[in-house]
Amino acid sequence: MRASFVIVNYNRKAELLITISKTKALIQNSPDFELVIVDNASTDGSAEAVKAHHPDVVLLENPVNTGAPAWNLGFRRAKGEYFIILDDDSHIDFGLEAALDHLDRHPSIGILALNVVSGPYTSEGWKWKDGQEIVGFIGCGAIFRKAAYEKVGGYADWMFLYVNEWDLGLRVVDAGYQVRYFAGCQVTHRVSALHRSSKRLRVFVTRHEMSIAYKYMAKDRYKYVWRVALNNLKGIRQMHFRDTWYNIIGIKEFYKNRKALQYTPVSPYTQQLFLELFESTRPVFAFLQRDFSNIFRLFKKPAQSTSKNSNNPKPVVENENLVCDPEL
Repeated sequence: MRASFVIVNYNRKAELLITISKTKALIQNSPDFELVIVDNASTDGSAEAVKAHHPDVVLLENPVNTGAPAWNLGFRRAKGEYFIILDDDSHIDFGLEAALDHLDRHPSIGILALNVVSGPYTSEGWKWKDGQEIVGFIGCGAIFRKAAYEKVGGYADWMFLYVNEWDLGLRVVDAGYQVRYFAGCQVTHRVSALHRSSKRLRVFVTRHEMSIAYKYMAKDRYKYVWRVALNNLKGIRQMHFRDTWYNIIGIKEFYKNRKALQYTPVSPYTQQLFLELFESTRPVFAFLQRDFSNIFRLFKKPAQSTSKNSNNPKPVVENENLVCDPEL
């Protein structure tokens, strides 16, 4: 079988049924594909609805909600050469065959990130260029090579939600594969508002970003752990006190659980690629220089002069090539 769609659902029955219908319309009953649905202990009748409306799909009922690691149940069951990863509220619009052909031609690609055009995280928002090598990907639209999965495993079982794509991508790159962006396959993320919490997002993101630095950085490990922590606290500059408190909770949870993480440092190449792309490991206080520079520019008055022979004095700017900082 060429590819398996692997979709995890939690209490989003209506969205899940839309995703299944749109995916079936895309593949048009082709025997080259299958749909594997993992229901994460939903209580809204999701599993029953799938059985009633789509008895031909593979349905796995997880007895407990395990978050993102539930995809691993689908990966283990899937028969396809590729695993097409979707959320219960995302679907592919077009370009699937082109993406799979691209993977066939490039066996070094372990994960192909698709062109997510809507939702809180988009390919355009990440400023990806077609064919660019990346590490993290957007989890509502990607294709995972089965051979890479068999080599590195699936999503980390210690990461319930958020940042798990960076962890998986890091391991895939360190195993000798590439993670690449493919712009020709478009994914729409409809973004259900159900079960989305700012507190959970901030706590998990801070905790998991610090954990990745702690677990995988081979050089200057603790420097990057602290950079991640401090970068996550920058929201206080915009008076985001509630989110900052959630970040602090995430820092506390990291320190509470860090000893359970096995230290598995990656290669220098993998670490360097990760650091180039992962914003939370960048220098913490660089913004101070930018802020002071912006303030100086704001109050600096350009010198002016007037011509004695002109009836309409015209101001003369000292440096007409001065470009304003776009972040001012």
